[in-house]
Amino acid sequence: MRIVLLVEGGRRAPQALFTQCAEWGIELQRINLEQDDWTNELEKAYGLMLMLPTWGANAYLSPVALWQQYLQKAAPDIRLIMASFQSDFQHSNHLDILRLTDYSTSWWEQCQLVGHMEELPPLIGVDLSEKLSRFFAGHGQDSIVAVLSRIRLVVQMASRELSKMDTPYDEIYRDLVEPAELAQKWREWRNRWINYYPLFEHTPIATRLKQIAKQTDGVEAWMAAGGKDEEPLRDGSILQVLNEVRTRLQQIENQYVVQKLSHTYR
Repeated sequence: MRIVLLVEGGRRAPQALFTQCAEWGIELQRINLEQDDWTNELEKAYGLMLMLPTWGANAYLSPVALWQQYLQKAAPDIRLIMASFQSDFQHSNHLDILRLTDYSTSWWEQCQLVGHMEELPPLIGVDLSEKLSRFFAGHGQDSIVAVLSRIRLVVQMASRELSKMDTPYDEIYRDLVEPAELAQKWREWRNRWINYYPLFEHTPIATRLKQIAKQTDGVEAWMAAGGKDEEPLRDGSILQVLNEVRTRLQQIENQYVVQKLSHTYR
């Protein structure tokens, strides 16, 4: 049996799909994108199937471009299969769930490897590749990384004053932390994060975003209080979280946004 990893995308795949795939010698294996180990399954996979459109944040979404970009680097020799009820979707790698019996085992042989896939036709749902670009682009200085970097700079300066210069924290708070209005800046960042984060639950960056969410939840109370407690600054825990979150975000941006732009303008 050939193994095809299945991303259901917020909806359960119909049993008829599993049954028909088994007749073709295909074993569909559901994967949980929020678990770190799902990428290990790519090594033995014949393909990866997306149930389209995915559903998240009360909207129909299209994660295909993100998956194509990810797999072209991580597993270019497998097939990216798009399964949907969209009968007018014409593509060699599209599987129409409404007419499964019209396909045969040979159809799988004709599917293109993700490294050589033809251009995608219009898809139902919000293009998450474009959403991710907007998430990072923002409006000039309002990008997700720019806002976080401004917060990090204040924390870094305050931490240095506290640990290296032995400046009393009440003085640091009065002259640096309080005027920086950390609580307000953090709300700006959180609002942007909350608006975008749920959209990417069924994409290859889901695991990394979950890690970021967990880390930022850990500093929420300190930020909301405007940085009044000196201990998280003294022990370096706040700065460590901000450093790690910024690094994770920059890695995602470089992989999916910067590379996409450089490819577009070659």
